[in-house]
Amino acid sequence: MENNLQEKIKLQQQIAVIENSAKTYLDKKALQRYGNLRIAHQERALQIAAVIVQAVHEGTIMQPLTDQEFKTILENLQQPKKEFKFTRK
Repeated sequence: MENNLQEKIKLQQQIAVIENSAKTYLDKKALQRYGNLRIAHQERALQIAAVIVQAVHEGTIMQPLTDQEFKTILENLQQPKKEFKFTRK
């Protein structure tokens, strides 16, 4: 039980490091959007933070992302919505 608690704490620390690293590469509006996303969709926010950190390590991102660039990354990560067709009989 104590081991499980230690794993959770370690995981939360890793998440905090990823988020803090990603936040340094967001401008003011993008950071606000990230905060809203984190409140509504924690998993998606963590996913986009990981993508940003990875892009920084690869050298793709050199300066803070604008809100528009952040939205573009977010749109690219979203799953396409399924279309439903209803037929009347």
